[in-house]
Amino acid sequence: MDGRKILTVLTLSGALLLIGACAPVDSTSDQSVEAPKPTYDADGRMIRPEADNYRRWVYVGTPLTPNSLNPPEAPFPEFHSVYIHPGDYDHYQATGTFRDGTVLIKELALVGSTSAVSGKGYFMGEFTGLEATVKDAARFPDEPGNWAYFTFGHTYPLADAAAAFPTAACNTCHENAAKDDFVFTQYYPVLQAARAGAQAGSGAMMEAGDEHFDGMEAAMTEAMDASLEATAETGSSNSEVPTEQTALHGYLSGGSYTELGVAETASHASRGPHTKVGLPVRVFMNDAMEASLSAGNAEHPAGASAVKEMFDADGELEGWAVMVKTQAESDGGQGWFWYETTSTEDASSVVGIGNGVPLCYGCHSIGKDFVLTGFPLQ
Repeated sequence: MDGRKILTVLTLSGALLLIGACAPVDSTSDQSVEAPKPTYDADGRMIRPEADNYRRWVYVGTPLTPNSLNPPEAPFPEFHSVYIHPGDYDHYQATGTFRDGTVLIKELALVGSTSAVSGKGYFMGEFTGLEATVKDAARFPDEPGNWAYFTFGHTYPLADAAAAFPTAACNTCHENAAKDDFVFTQYYPVLQAARAGAQAGSGAMMEAGDEHFDGMEAAMTEAMDASLEATAETGSSNSEVPTEQTALHGYLSGGSYTELGVAETASHASRGPHTKVGLPVRVFMNDAMEASLSAGNAEHPAGASAVKEMFDADGELEGWAVMVKTQAESDGGQGWFWYETTSTEDASSVVGIGNGVPLCYGCHSIGKDFVLTGFPLQ
C-alpha cells in the first residue's frame, strides 16, 4: 500500500470526526439547545458521543471512495457520513464562517451489498468507526485554526474516550488542502449551499483543472510526504530489534522477531491504517515492553519494542510495523523509532522510518505511552 494512501487514511480520517455527549450550547435555535456539545474527561480526552445525539444533527453528506474506483485499494473504502451541530450550521449559514466551538462528526460504515432491486450500486453495511473535529480556542489555543481532531476507532467496540491527535497528524493536511477554515467544504454541497446563502459567489463543486483544486492536491501530497518523514535523530538503542533499515528488514524477513518474549496467540482486526483498517494483524513484543505494560507504567523504558505482522485479506503476510523506544523520554513521539514496510521481500518498500514519524505517532498518541495494543495479549 502506498505510504501516501496510509497517511491519507489518518489525516483525512482524522479530519471531520466525532463528538461527545453533554452540555447544551448557547444558541437561539430550539434544535440547537436540544443538541449537546462534546464533554471531556479529567485527562482532557473527548468522551465518545451518543449516536442518538449526533444523528439528530444537520447531515452534511456521505463521501465514498470505493476500492473499485481506486485499485488496488482505497485509503477510505468506507462510507463517511458527516454531521454538523445544528447551532454551528445556523451560524455558518448566516455568516459563512465556522464559529468557535464548532463540532463536526464523522460516522464510518462499511460498503455492504453492491446490488439491490433498484440496480447495482454501493449500499451501506455495518457501522465501523467514529471520528470528530472541534474548533475550540480555549481548549486548543496552540492548534492551527484552533481545530483538533479525534478518533474513537475504526473497529467496534469503539474507545470510550479519545485524546486529540498531534498537530502534524491531521492539521497540516487540512491547513493546506481544505477549502474553508480547515474544513473540506468543497466536497459537501450542503455546506457550499449554506455559504452561498451568506456570501456572494458560486457554490459549484471544484474539479480537476480548477486552479484551486490542482493547488489543493499538490499541497495535500506535500503534506502527506512531510508526515512520513522522521522528525528526530534515532540514536542508539539497547533493544534486540535493530533500527538500521537493512538490518531491520533482515531481522524481520528472517523471522527473528518471533523469538521475542511474548506474542498474541492469533491475529486480530487492525484498528489502524496498517495496510488497511480491519485487516488481520498480530503483535509480538520484547520482555521490556511486556514488563512495563504489566507494571502499568505511564512511560515505557528505552529498549521497549513491538513488532506487528500485517496480513492481506487472504491471511498472507505482507509486511511489518515496528516501534522501538530509543530514549527514556517519549518527547511527544520523537523518543520512539517507527517503521513500516508493505513488502516482505523488498527492503526498499518502506512507508516510513525513523524517530518521530508524524503519521505513526499521531495515530498512536491515544495509546499508553504510544502503545495501542491491548494488554495482556490475547
